[in-house]
Amino acid sequence: MKVLVFGGQGFIGCHLVDNLLDKGHEVIVFDRIYRKKQWKEYGWEDKNIQFILGDLKDVDSVREAVTLCDRWVNLAGLLGTQEMLENPIPAVEVNIIGALHIFESARIHKKPGLQIAVGNYWMNNPYSLTKNTTERFALMYNKEHGTDIRICRGMNVYGPRQKHRPIRKIFPNLVIPALLNKDITIYGDGEQVMDLIYSADIAEVLARITLADNIPNDILYEAGVGGGLTINNAVDFVLNACNSTTQVNHIPMRPGEEPGAVVEISEQGWKDLEEHINYTIDDVTPIYNAIEDTVKWYKDNLDKFPWDE
Repeated sequence: MKVLVFGGQGFIGCHLVDNLLDKGHEVIVFDRIYRKKQWKEYGWEDKNIQFILGDLKDVDSVREAVTLCDRWVNLAGLLGTQEMLENPIPAVEVNIIGALHIFESARIHKKPGLQIAVGNYWMNNPYSLTKNTTERFALMYNKEHGTDIRICRGMNVYGPRQKHRPIRKIFPNLVIPALLNKDITIYGDGEQVMDLIYSADIAEVLARITLADNIPNDILYEAGVGGGLTINNAVDFVLNACNSTTQVNHIPMRPGEEPGAVVEISEQGWKDLEEHINYTIDDVTPIYNAIEDTVKWYKDNLDKFPWDE
């Protein structure tokens, strides 16, 4: 099968591309920039993979790309919470209008696909708001236009290849300072529940949802692990894996985020994964192994992550 991945060079996207290639599928990566160094690092240069230079805001390039695939996945988007509060318009243009360009192309050419959504869809920040709006548009397209757009809400993804800047993601901002014995900064009291899902695991969930035939598209699939893990728990895991005694500092919550937030897969979410794609808790990488693998990758690539805090 030929699968088009919008945002295939991003953090989640590159792991999904690897997963699809390992399964023997042909992949088309659609992105605004061709990252030659990245392709060489990931071993993609000699794989069954094609690159299309394009922008989600350009409806013609999106429509042309969709005609080339059997299935598509939209992982492209403008990230950030606090970063977009002052000017949310670019997020609307990419996360909503760009996604609508894909949905409309999928309607015209009758191509099934998958739209990534977020677990914290209810938060009052531009990223969550635009992603929530996009998933509602996908449901509308399915109901009113007969499209087959599956939706998956991803929880907090971590793993190798995740950048720590310019958008501040939780896991690299724990691991990198721990390895350098620099202070770790946590927003709030650290009791927010953050459902951690390993990058290889979410790639498997997304691949199964994308490739499956005749599964419901009127439900919201969820990709997470559960278990009530807090940020403080994650810090303890990381410090132990890094053999670090670095200091942990707590500062006020960032605008656009919620103290005491609980973001994790629901019981119904697990039932949907098991029923429709045969994915169970037994398929999840044990958290100790996943964190150890992630820490090892950052340790081996520490020179790529300058730390100036």
